[in-house]
Amino acid sequence: MKNAWNKAAVWMLTGSSVLVASCDKEDQGELKGPLPTASFTVSAVKTVGLTNEVTFTSTSTDAFLYKWDFGDGTTGVGQTITHKYQRGGTVQAQLTAAGPRGYTVSNKQDVALPEIANIVKQLLTGGSTKTWKFDNAAEAPIIVGTEGNPGQYYAGGPANGLPTCQSDDEYTFTAANVLTYDAKTGTLVAPAQTCEAPRSGTSDFTFGPATGQGYAMLELKRAGSFIGVTDVPDQTYRIIDISATKMVLRAGKPGGTVFQYKMIAK
Repeated sequence: MKNAWNKAAVWMLTGSSVLVASCDKEDQGELKGPLPTASFTVSAVKTVGLTNEVTFTSTSTDAFLYKWDFGDGTTGVGQTITHKYQRGGTVQAQLTAAGPRGYTVSNKQDVALPEIANIVKQLLTGGSTKTWKFDNAAEAPIIVGTEGNPGQYYAGGPANGLPTCQSDDEYTFTAANVLTYDAKTGTLVAPAQTCEAPRSGTSDFTFGPATGQGYAMLELKRAGSFIGVTDVPDQTYRIIDISATKMVLRAGKPGGTVFQYKMIAK
């Protein structure tokens, strides 16, 4: 049976005229072949750092172009492709396969991804208890600005520039959602920037996926509690980046002023 070549399918999948130009037929040239099927397999999820990695493999027939919808707002092209998700939860992936006669869209497949926030909490607490301090050896350990430009108002000071009563502060997070603040010699009180009596204390906190930028966020339950800056207590703290040894923590909600800290594990 003769079938019409469907150029629109190729344009839709590639956005390019290169593959179309390789065909000797005109727009309505005659080519033989069945309508392609569209199906695929999904590998086991592999957690890599703060991402979930999944490999998709097309099992389609009579196709030579493959476009993927990964279910997180991104797409990709290729018969086999590995995608990194920056989130957890369940997403629905789908494949469009194109061949000489046109294209076919597969059924959606659910892909269950581990919650990134759970990975972040493991790094934050070490699985039980972990202590963090300001990374005073880094340049600009504290910056102030907006969500789009966290250093817009204050780009940060030099390495080793924090006063001792701030650089020696310790923040211990537990897997049971308790934060203990140990001020050691004293607490830096803003905006006067003076070292005053220690304001050590303990607060329960909530923990979950971040709203806005970041992998996770926490909120201290005890009124007046703070991390880092005394003049902005009762903030939302979002974990922008984290590893076993370093963390970037952002205080403040997406629509307002934010304070961003570089911290290091003790």
